[in-house]
Amino acid sequence: MLVGCDGITAPEGPKPCGWMDKPGEASGRTAILVDVSNSTRAAGGLGAPDYRHALGEFIRQAVGDRDTVAVAPFSGTTTALSWTAFEHSTDWKRDDDNPDNQKDREQEAERCVGDAVDAAQAAAPTTPGTDILRPAAAAADWLSLGEGAKRLVIATDGLVTQGCASLVKSDFSGSEEIAALTAACSAEAAQELRQGVFDGIRVTFVGIGHPAASQPVPLPAQAQWLNRLWKEFCEFQDGDCEVRATSIGRNPENPGPAPVAEISDPLVRYGNTRQRYSLPAAALFDTDQPVLRPDAGPMLTELAVTLRTGTTVRVQVVGFADPRGDDAHNRDLARDRAAAVAEFLRTEGVSNIEVEGKGETNMCADGSSFPVTATSDEVTQCARRVDILAFRA
Repeated sequence: MLVGCDGITAPEGPKPCGWMDKPGEASGRTAILVDVSNSTRAAGGLGAPDYRHALGEFIRQAVGDRDTVAVAPFSGTTTALSWTAFEHSTDWKRDDDNPDNQKDREQEAERCVGDAVDAAQAAAPTTPGTDILRPAAAAADWLSLGEGAKRLVIATDGLVTQGCASLVKSDFSGSEEIAALTAACSAEAAQELRQGVFDGIRVTFVGIGHPAASQPVPLPAQAQWLNRLWKEFCEFQDGDCEVRATSIGRNPENPGPAPVAEISDPLVRYGNTRQRYSLPAAALFDTDQPVLRPDAGPMLTELAVTLRTGTTVRVQVVGFADPRGDDAHNRDLARDRAAAVAEFLRTEGVSNIEVEGKGETNMCADGSSFPVTATSDEVTQCARRVDILAFRA
């Protein structure tokens, strides 16, 4: 506001982005959620994820389609989203047929939505940790009010530390754990995974497995597991789902907001309290035999040295067999092979060992699977193995 020397107040100009408060004619909706938990925030000058750059494609798409847009940060277990932009129409064609004016408004809309993303990322977490499922469901409720295309974009490292899907003690390996988490979150007591929540919504996760640079970093296999987890969580709720596995980069000129010291977030260590060593049966035993071959010794001796010189407090040896043949025989063979490996480790100084024979499985150590009807040695070889689980202090 300007005041002239004659005391007359000059009228204010148009408010930046103010035209976006008026409803547009396009019917599409886009909701953008930005994770602001401490795991996504810069520490010691190290960079936070550059969410504005990573979300540029989705911002341009929403504006190009003239969607109504909402942007919000999230943390903790909140379902009451504090929107940095809400019901903002990006309909740059509305009330103006001039192509130059339309182009200017389209570019302005992209800036305004980008600024809302920046404002969301700068917002401080309100409570410890994060539970992505609850805010995602809240955003889906808003999207369901629209009649056109619906998009939900979630910028997050995927590290849930609160609620039914907490990954604080996760092993980050195996489809069994994903199935167990899905069952826990869809149980009546939790109700955080509900079928139909994302029905008709295109859901994209950006940044999964890419926390701030100061945080523990997942191994490639752990990052792949995390991507599978969120895709399955999303599809369980009937979404059209995509998980972007690519790195989202960091802005060296803007390291991002710092962690909030008053918020004590649990730290996700990517399963470092338990290490899995998976040994193919072909490297240890002759076909259908539970007796260790002599040339298996060096491999197991090296593993024993690793186990007894680290911080391992307990070891579990688990035997598996492929689904071919008699079930009872396979179970006995798997247990006997696990017992043979355990006995060798004991002779090499490893203590506190438990033995289990799981028997038949069609799951591989990396979490993938093959059809239970498979008969090829090449296809089923990943099931014939002994897993050694080292539990660390």
